[in-house]
Amino acid sequence: RYQYYLQVKKDVLDGRLISSFEQGIRLAGLAVQADFGDYNQFESHDFLREYVLFPMDWTQDEAVLEELTQKVAQEHRTHSGITAAEAELMYINEVERLDGFGQETFPVKDNHGNDIHLGIFFMGIFIKNRIGRTTVIYRWNDIGNIAHNKSSIVLELINKEENVLFHTDDLENAKYISRLFASRHKFYKQNKICTE
Repeated sequence: RYQYYLQVKKDVLDGRLISSFEQGIRLAGLAVQADFGDYNQFESHDFLREYVLFPMDWTQDEAVLEELTQKVAQEHRTHSGITAAEAELMYINEVERLDGFGQETFPVKDNHGNDIHLGIFFMGIFIKNRIGRTTVIYRWNDIGNIAHNKSSIVLELINKEENVLFHTDDLENAKYISRLFASRHKFYKQNKICTE
C-alpha cells in the first residue's frame, strides 16, 4: 500500500495524472495527513510552504500558491484522527477517480499524418484526436494481433479486412508500444473470464 501510494503521489505531482484544483487540494490534504499526522500537533503550518503539495505544472505565482497552501491546511484539519495508512488508502481511492488513471498514452500519427494520442487501458486501445473528436476504442476482443513494422504499429482487427496503422518517431518507440500492447492483449486473452 505504502509503495503504491508513493507511486501514485509521484504521478500526480509530476503531472502525469491531471487533477482539478479541488481534487489537488483534497489530495494534498490527505498527503499531509499521511506524511505528517494530525493537524493539531503543529503550532504553525508554515512548513507546508517547503513541502511539494501541487503538480509541477500548476501556477508558480506566490500569491496563488499561498492561497492554495492555506486551503490545504484547512483540508488537513478535516482529516485529523485518521491514521497514516487510512490517509494513504483515501489518497489512492481519490487518485483512482482522476481522469486518465490507468491509461498510458503515446503521441503518434495516423495514416493521414495527423497528430493523435494512442493509448492503452484495461478495456483495450483508444485513440484521442487533439482536435477534440470523440475517442475511438478498440476493445481487446476486437483485436486479433498487434505488431510493428519499422516505425509503424499495426492493429489487425477481427471481423474487419483492414488493419489500423499508426506511425511513431522511430523504431524503438514502435517496438516498445507494440510489445506493451501485445503483452496486455495476451494477458486479456489468458484472463478473459476474470476481466469481463
